Amino acid sequence: MCFSTMTGTPRTSGLVSASCFSIRQPIHISSDDIFHVLGTFSKSQGNARRTVSVTSQSNMIILHPDLLLTATALSNAPQCRRKPILSSLVRSTSDVTPALVWGSMLHEVMQRCLTEDRWEETFIDHCINEAVLGGLGELVKIGLNEDIARTEVAGRAKGMKLFKDKYLSQEPKVF
Repeated sequence: MCFSTMTGTPRTSGLVSASCFSIRQPIHISSDDIFHVLGTFSKSQGNARRTVSVTSQSNMIILHPDLLLTATALSNAPQCRRKPILSSLVRSTSDVTPALVWGSMLHEVMQRCLTEDRWEETFIDHCINEAVLGGLGELVKIGLNEDIARTEVAGRAKGMKLFKDKYLSQEPKVF
């Protein structure tokens, strides 16, 4: 199984080509769209390029992978194809609580530390600032400012270095 992220290049014939695959049916992808291809890639004989065939039975293409929808949201698609996306973008303000906002921001900080394998206090503070700035819309919904958010998330992030020391290592740990 291979995973690839690419920027598409549309063709007028409905054939979309990128560095390692092509789709032979019309699909609406513009030149700056991001898409992922999940599937089994194979090499053609005499050609160093790897290819994948995306069909209804095998492999998958995901257009705009940063917009994730739940299966429940997709169950509304037969009535209106745009409803799941609109519902995820226009959420009720009653759905947003301070605990949800702090948890989302802390999750973002933890994910960044794990991805970059950096656990210094200055890096964690930098990630907290980015998470707070990225969550300004949520802060407006709960009626709180950036300073309060930084303080709250920083307080909850204190245990991250301890978590790293206890559970993460190049060698397996025995408890």
